[in-house]
Order: sequence, then C-alpha cells, then structure tokens
Amino acid sequence: MTKKLYGLMNWPKIEELIYSESDNPHELLGPHKSGRQTLVQAYFPGAEGAELVFEGTGETVQMELADEDGFFAA
Repeated sequence: MTKKLYGLMNWPKIEELIYSESDNPHELLGPHKSGRQTLVQAYFPGAEGAELVFEGTGETVQMELADEDGFFAA
C-alpha cells in the first residue's frame, strides 16, 4: 500500500467496521472527497481482490488490500 493512500485512511474507523462496532459504516465506505482527491473504500471479507469500474469509460482501477480482513482502498 502506498504511503499516500495509507495516510488518507481513518484507521480507528476501519477497525470499528472490521469488528462490527461501527454505528455508521457509510461514513467510511464508498467514495469520499479527501482534499482534491477521491478516496474509495470497500469491505469485502474473504475477497482476494477488488477493482473499481468506471461506468462511462469502462476504465478499471485495482483497489489495494489495506487490511487482510478484506478492507480495500483506491
């Protein structure tokens, strides 16, 4: 995982989500603005990989595995 991506992520909130302690998972999951960039986070327990597919262009972006429990980010 890149240092830049790692720095954008809210690790205490990610732990809450992974351990089913989050009251508002939508606050963390999906696309969210982070400065001038967009951070996309997803939780797919047991998945080995995940990618984003842009509807308009079909372009794909491989998401990075941020936590071995199945938390991905791009």
